[in-house]
Amino acid sequence: MQAKNKITDVTRQSVADEMQLERLWYYGNQNEPDFLARLFNLKRIPSRDYRYDNAYDDIWQHTVSNNDWDINWIYTDPRINLLHCEDELYLKFLSTTLHPIVRTNIKEATKLLEIYNNHLAGDGYEIVQTDEVSGKPIYSGRQQVTGQAHFAAKKAEIKKYLNTDYVNGKINTMNDAINTDTDLAIGTAKELLETTCKSILKEKTTVVEPDWTLPQLLKTTSSVLDFTPKQASDPEKAEKAIRQILGGIASVVHGVAELRNGYGTGHGKEADFKGLETKYAKLIVGVVSEIAILYLATNGETTELIEL
Repeated sequence: MQAKNKITDVTRQSVADEMQLERLWYYGNQNEPDFLARLFNLKRIPSRDYRYDNAYDDIWQHTVSNNDWDINWIYTDPRINLLHCEDELYLKFLSTTLHPIVRTNIKEATKLLEIYNNHLAGDGYEIVQTDEVSGKPIYSGRQQVTGQAHFAAKKAEIKKYLNTDYVNGKINTMNDAINTDTDLAIGTAKELLETTCKSILKEKTTVVEPDWTLPQLLKTTSSVLDFTPKQASDPEKAEKAIRQILGGIASVVHGVAELRNGYGTGHGKEADFKGLETKYAKLIVGVVSEIAILYLATNGETTELIEL
């Protein structure tokens, strides 16, 4: 039994309609049968035209030789059926339309990527660059890393240790603000990390100086936690390596603090101030969530919350 698709036929039809409106043909620099041969073994798929014995020759006749099929035939032809095929195949189709052999016009590729992600976002998916060939991007489809499902999981994990409406609200604010208010997302991410560190330090009865910066908070929190891997064959060596990694995390956090000062909420801005692009807010929110989980999980017990 085929799994139910998460990318709806409404989304797929909307993508097809906008591509047609913008006159962006899915096959790019290629003809239709050669493009589709990248996804299907057309020579082994039967023809709908009695004159031919395979889909490749059939499609060639009606899209290249005569061009007498509607441009969106691929969505309704049961052999291709992009309106109802499995999500994995549909995402592969979209990604292939952006392949540098298929599409060399950068403006077209950029516009298509915008169309795809605008519509896929509603279903929790996105097309992103995952590789490159000869300096050109290669794309793949995936569930959104910083979408609702991702942050729901992060929220649930953090709330195992800081189980309050305050934390719930902070994570929801970060998630909702990523695409609409990057300054708010960055500022809230910093506040969540400060809350995590101060709550752990209070439990460890460590005095927190009021003028400590975020990196100082993180460094002190690292010093009171036990990062020794209990299962490692050489625990001391493993802990040393982990501490080195934590030093790198401190650098990331310093960057978060700098961005908070320049771009986050809580600081006066000029009237024409422009915030960071969404991609940077996604990075910061994702990193902060993982750091918070690492420290809370290492602390190991439910932590009494300190609200800022």
